[in-house]
Amino acid sequence: MRRLMEQVRLGIPDDVLLQQIKHDTTTEWSGLSKQSLDRYGKEWNGLSTEALYEHGGREQRDYLLGIYGDQIVSVYYITGWRRREDRRVVFDVEPAIEMAGAIGQPVPGGLWKRGEARPVRYFDTSTFVRDLDDRGALDAYDDAGDDAVDRRMVQVIRALAAPPSQTASPLSPLDGVEVEPDPRGGVRVTVPMGTKVTLVQRDH
Repeated sequence: MRRLMEQVRLGIPDDVLLQQIKHDTTTEWSGLSKQSLDRYGKEWNGLSTEALYEHGGREQRDYLLGIYGDQIVSVYYITGWRRREDRRVVFDVEPAIEMAGAIGQPVPGGLWKRGEARPVRYFDTSTFVRDLDDRGALDAYDDAGDDAVDRRMVQVIRALAAPPSQTASPLSPLDGVEVEPDPRGGVRVTVPMGTKVTLVQRDH
């Protein structure tokens, strides 16, 4: 996802962004060290065969989520999976048009925990959907159209890729103004170039 964020900052169009989101979510299952693979036994880039059959769209409606930081940035309905020659797992997916409200929500199961190095987390689908439903997240997009999930993915990722706001607080009209005695007598007032000054003299 980091590469994707860099591409967003360079101004890629929405259709290309959506293609890249899908690619990164469904095929980027790599990066585990040999120690991780040895630790978790007979797994394919962190995905055990048992877990793939359990969560791989063969028996029930499961979702594949893409996470950036602590937010959900993409969601797809899993229809199946396959192994490539390079031993990576690729998911077959379809648009999860009913899950637009999941985009931008916190990662299921809470923040990544210390020592949780694997880039994979399994979370019960019914618990995930029920939690979203209880908070009204899904209802908000009931009538938003079939492309609502795509629009939300683009919106959230572009917001995350945007640089932090650098809006400066308004300057006080007295910033840069210096008032001191004039060695020649009277008062010397020094103001920034272009500052409009009004002097009002009172009797006493």
